[in-house]
Amino acid sequence: MFKYLRIGFRLLIELFTGYLWVILPNLIFRSKIPLAKRYRQLRAIIRRLYSTLRVQLYFSHPEIAKEKGPFFIVCNHHSFLDPFLIIHLFEHPIRFISKKEVRRLFLFGDATASIDGLFINRKSVRSQLDQLNIMKQSMLNKESHWFAFPEGTRNRSYSNPLLPFKPGTFKQAMEAKVTIVPMVTYGFFRLLDPKLNWKKYPVQVDFLAKITPEDYEGKSTVDMATMIQERIQLRSNEMIAFDQQVVRKKQ
Repeated sequence: MFKYLRIGFRLLIELFTGYLWVILPNLIFRSKIPLAKRYRQLRAIIRRLYSTLRVQLYFSHPEIAKEKGPFFIVCNHHSFLDPFLIIHLFEHPIRFISKKEVRRLFLFGDATASIDGLFINRKSVRSQLDQLNIMKQSMLNKESHWFAFPEGTRNRSYSNPLLPFKPGTFKQAMEAKVTIVPMVTYGFFRLLDPKLNWKKYPVQVDFLAKITPEDYEGKSTVDMATMIQERIQLRSNEMIAFDQQVVRKKQ
């Protein structure tokens, strides 16, 4: 209970203030405010909150998060706070492709929309095509990083295999010939676990080798989904093994 009071009080103040003075104005006037500025302001809010979450970060290959790219980043998905971590790490603007249900989430939906995120209606093929074409054109114009969770939803079985990657996730990036960066995380799901109240929560992040257009030339989206899932699964297994060692030391 104390954990939620501590986090909730700080989050309530910071997020409410940030929502009124940054997120909402940027959403309303986003056509008049450059994406880089809107992203920088949202990231500043998130980075102020980061210390509240007591994260002990184990970050491999952090230099990639500082590169302008643009890249198409794909990652495993355990927590609805994962985008929070992504924005915290990336210096240059990153846009999300999400399911439409995310748009309805108070604050999270507006925050994502304020940095030009796209929301897909999975029940409407036309809606999907329209949104994906917007993303593809943005990639062709090299406007920003793009980010997607190829599992399509959160995997709540944290130590079990990844959910199947959806091949369609990679179609627009491959057609636009954008470099794809697989990303792996583990441990961020613990931050809101009511059973845990640690001084520090170990969180691992790693970027795997970039996959350039030359690397995937001639490959299908199914080939890419399978290959990237295998690479992320292998690194995830290593993170789980390391995590068990770190947690035992804490206990």
